Amino acid sequence: MRKKLIILFITLTFPLLSKEAKACDSCNFFEYSLLQNRSYIGLFYRHRQFGGYDQYGYSSPSPGTAIVTPNLTNGFENGATTKYVPNARKGIFPAIDQDFIVMHEPEGTGLYVNKTDQDWETYETVELRGNFTLQNKWNFTFILPYESNRVHYQKMLDLPNPVQDTTLTVHGWGDLTVAADYIHYIYNDKARHTFRPGLAIVAPTGQSNKVASNDSPFDPIIQPGTGSWSYVARLNYQLFYTKTGLNAGFSYKQSTEGAQNYQFGNSFNASAIGFHQLSFKDDWMLVPNAGAYYEQSQEDTWTGEKQQLTGGKVAFAQAGLDINRQEWTLSLMWQTPVYQDLKGNQIHHQDRISIGIIKAFKL
Repeated sequence: MRKKLIILFITLTFPLLSKEAKACDSCNFFEYSLLQNRSYIGLFYRHRQFGGYDQYGYSSPSPGTAIVTPNLTNGFENGATTKYVPNARKGIFPAIDQDFIVMHEPEGTGLYVNKTDQDWETYETVELRGNFTLQNKWNFTFILPYESNRVHYQKMLDLPNPVQDTTLTVHGWGDLTVAADYIHYIYNDKARHTFRPGLAIVAPTGQSNKVASNDSPFDPIIQPGTGSWSYVARLNYQLFYTKTGLNAGFSYKQSTEGAQNYQFGNSFNASAIGFHQLSFKDDWMLVPNAGAYYEQSQEDTWTGEKQQLTGGKVAFAQAGLDINRQEWTLSLMWQTPVYQDLKGNQIHHQDRISIGIIKAFKL
C-alpha cells in the first residue's frame, strides 16, 4: 500500500516540476478541511483585493506593438464612456508621444489606462461547499461559487472625451468544482499522519459571457465563469501530535480554452499551516493557525497568443482561527502578500480574507 501511495504522489506532483510555471492571478483550489475527516456542509465568503503597480502612468512600448484606436461610447458606471472592444489588446495612439504606450487592464476590455494609485480590483465569492466522507477512506467534495467582481480605474487616456473613475461590475455564478480524495492514515503512539491525494474537475457551468450595458462582453478574466474545463491534481497532508499539528497542501491546475477563445495559464498552489487546539468549557474548542501560502501560474493565452499582463508568482503570510462547538465551526482566515513577482506591470495582490460557517454531520 505504501508503495502505491508513493507512486500516486509522484504521478500527481510531476507536473509541478515544470520550469515554465511563471505566475498567478487567482487561486486554483480553495482548500478547507476539519481537524478530523468528517462530512460537512459549509457556506464561505472570500474576498480578494488588488491595488498598486510597480510603475505609475504609461509604460514604455515593447517592439512590434500594434496601433489600436478605441471606440468611445456610453457603457460603464460613474461617467465612463469607453466601449468594450473584445479584440483590442494594447497599443499606441498616433497623437501621443511615441515614448509612451497606452495600456489597458484587464486585457481585452478596450480600456486604456494611465495607471494611478487609485486603481483597484476586488473579487468576492460566496461559496457553497459540501464535503462527504465515506467509510473513512474516501472523500468527495463539491464547490458552487457565486462571484461579484469589480474593477476600478481612476484616470483614463485624456482624449476629447476623457474618461474618469471607470468602474466595471460583474455578478454571476462561477464554475462548479467536484473532487474525490483517497484517505490514508498512518498512526503510531505519538502522532497521526493523514495523506489525501485527489483529483478535481472544474466544469464550465458558470456564466462566462456576461455583457455590459452596450451589449459587449466583459473581459474573460473578470467573468464569473471561464467557459472551460479544468483538471486539478492535489495532495493534502496533515500531521497531528497531541493538540498541535501541521496541514500542508499542493495542487496543480490545467485548463482548456474557454469563452472568447481565452485560456487561463496552468497554475500551482502550495500551503503549510501550523495549528494548535485549545479546549475549554467541555464542548468549545479554539484552533488558532498560522503559516504561508504560495501560488504561481503561466501566462494566459488569447487566440493562442500569450497575454503579457498575466502570470507571475506571489507568496502570502497567513493567520486564522477556527471556533468550534459540537458540530458547528466558524472559520476565519487572513492572508497578506509578502512577496510577488508578476509578469509585466500588473496590479498588485493585496490582502485576502475568508469567513466560513460549517456544519459537520455523519452519513
